[in-house]
This record gives sequence, C-alpha cells and structure tokens, in this order.
Amino acid sequence: MSEQKLEKKLIAAYDKMIERVTLALDDAEQQVLPPLSKVVDNAKQRAIDLKELTRDEADKLSNYVNRDLSSLTEHLSETGQDFKTWFDFDLQLVQDRVLDAFAKVADRTSIQLANLASQAKHSLEYHTGEIVGIGTLTCQSCEHLLNFKKTSRIPPCPHCHKTVFTRAKQR
Repeated sequence: MSEQKLEKKLIAAYDKMIERVTLALDDAEQQVLPPLSKVVDNAKQRAIDLKELTRDEADKLSNYVNRDLSSLTEHLSETGQDFKTWFDFDLQLVQDRVLDAFAKVADRTSIQLANLASQAKHSLEYHTGEIVGIGTLTCQSCEHLLNFKKTSRIPPCPHCHKTVFTRAKQR
C-alpha cells in the first residue's frame, strides 16, 4: 500500500473511531457510562473485527484518539472553559460532524475525562507522522502554531523542521 493511501486510510479510520466513541456514548446515556478508555477500546476492536484496520494500525489510532481526548480533558479541567476553546481557531471552518462528535464526548464524559487527564498528562506529546484530530498544535522547539481543521497526519514544523508538538494553550 502506498504511503498516501495508508495516510488516507488512517485519517478516515481516526474519524470513524471518534464517530464510534460518540455512538457508544449516545447508547450509554441511559445507563452507567463505561470508562472512556473501554469505549475507545471497543471502537478499536470493531475496526479490527470489520477488517478496516490491522491490529497495529488500530492500536496506533486508539492511542491518538486517547491522546486527543486527554488533551481535551486537560483543557477542560485547567481552564473551566467551554470545550470549543480547546480548538483555538474559528469553528466556522470545522465540519459539523466532527465538531458534534467532540461536543458529545466533552459534554457527556467530563468527570471521566478529568480522571483520564490526570492519568495521561505525560502522553500529551504529538509527533510528526502521527494522526491528529482538529485543533492547534505548538512546536516545542520554535512555538510555531499548526492548525488542523480536519483529521490529518502531523507534518514536521514548517518553520524549524522539528517533530515534537503539544496542544496549543488558550491565548
């Protein structure tokens, strides 16, 4: 499989995994909500069972989804602001489906997200080549901002060519 086809496959699968997490949260609304990590694991296993992804690909993507949800959690717990400020750019430019998925995760799992953030603060680094959802990343070397208005593969910093980023803090 070519690198470009693999990238498209992983980006589509990331969005699908977020969608499955959202659907699971919708289904769980009337029940006791399972831990968020379990919901992500179930979405990952479904992608494997449906042969959408290999186990290695699904493991990588579920780590990326957990990282983004942890970053969202950290933002919510540190700022107390609405989850929409986490994106740090004009939400008019974001696909409604993707925004709705993150909104549902943020609204329905704030307590679990707070627990997830405290457990996963160390895993909030983003690296070139990984898949990331919408939002803004800051280069750890030169503080250049990278805006992602759709799920994408993280490129090297266009300013200094370094490869390590964190989620941008609210300005």
